[in-house]
Amino acid sequence: MSTSTEKLQLVLPALSDEIQQTIQDLASNFQRLDNISDTTETQTPTTRYWKVNKKVWNSSPQSGQYIGWVNVREGQACPKWNPLYQYNMGDKIVPANDNGHYYECIQTGRSGPNEPSFPTTSGGSINDTQGASKWTPTHSYKLNEVVFPSVDNNRFYICTVSGVSGATEPVWSTVDGGTVSDGMVVWTGYRIVKWIEKGTSALFKPFGKIE
Repeated sequence: MSTSTEKLQLVLPALSDEIQQTIQDLASNFQRLDNISDTTETQTPTTRYWKVNKKVWNSSPQSGQYIGWVNVREGQACPKWNPLYQYNMGDKIVPANDNGHYYECIQTGRSGPNEPSFPTTSGGSINDTQGASKWTPTHSYKLNEVVFPSVDNNRFYICTVSGVSGATEPVWSTVDGGTVSDGMVVWTGYRIVKWIEKGTSALFKPFGKIE
């Protein structure tokens, strides 16, 4: 009859064990060892699902840096949200300011210049158009202000040349990165990114500062 090791609870096969059972036990041992093996990265992890207390070691430690990072919240690791960045379906992010959740892109497009107010309710969704407003005639617009057309076309337009808009609404480009002249203003248009809340995010903290 097989027994187990004290610390890792690895299976110690016995000569009387069936061959198939022994192979399964050994495979389980290998997986358990792999699960606890050291993980090294050059920066805080941004992929995979992580358990609490999982440590990641800095592969290039230097004086003044940290020896690694430890996860203090079980969840999905993702890169932080970036402004005016091209996102594709299935991409995952966490807010720049941690709120304990991660989000998945459900519509390919470009993020806005301002971080959205991400929902924290399960399955909550949001358009990445924080601070945007409906286009207004003869209005003074500043760089990076964002507008929507009066008729929704699933796009936003960011001011790339400041000035006063025209008296009549321009014909909006539906090409990503396409520009539109509007009085003194020039707009650049992009498809709107849409996000959905997907669950709890991992939270890695640095440890072991190297003096």
